[in-house]
Amino acid sequence: MEKLDKIFSEYVRIRDADDNGYIMCYCCGYQVHWEYAHNMHFMNRRHLGTRFSEENCHGGCEPCNSYNGGNLEAFEAHLKRDYGESIIDKLTMLKTTVTKFAPYEIKEMTKHYKREVKRLKKEKGL
Repeated sequence: MEKLDKIFSEYVRIRDADDNGYIMCYCCGYQVHWEYAHNMHFMNRRHLGTRFSEENCHGGCEPCNSYNGGNLEAFEAHLKRDYGESIIDKLTMLKTTVTKFAPYEIKEMTKHYKREVKRLKKEKGL
């Protein structure tokens, strides 16, 4: 699970980066290089049902993620803007769904996100 967390975080941050490697914090708009950005979760990562949800996770700055409690009000507004009003209900339902990953699922997701990171780095020249 630790390897999957690490590669998924890298994937989200690179996905959200521009071709120069910079992201705009999903909550406040602060510009930060993907290597120093955080993978912010709207629904806490302790919920396995949303832990690896690409809709639930976006690149953000350390202050929003670590010191402002995730800046959830701005996070929610941006989620609704990007995915529609129903996204909060969807993520709430997913977070309360009992979710367990078999070892082979974790291994397959890790492989998938490693390929995606490699593809995105090549595509963006990072």
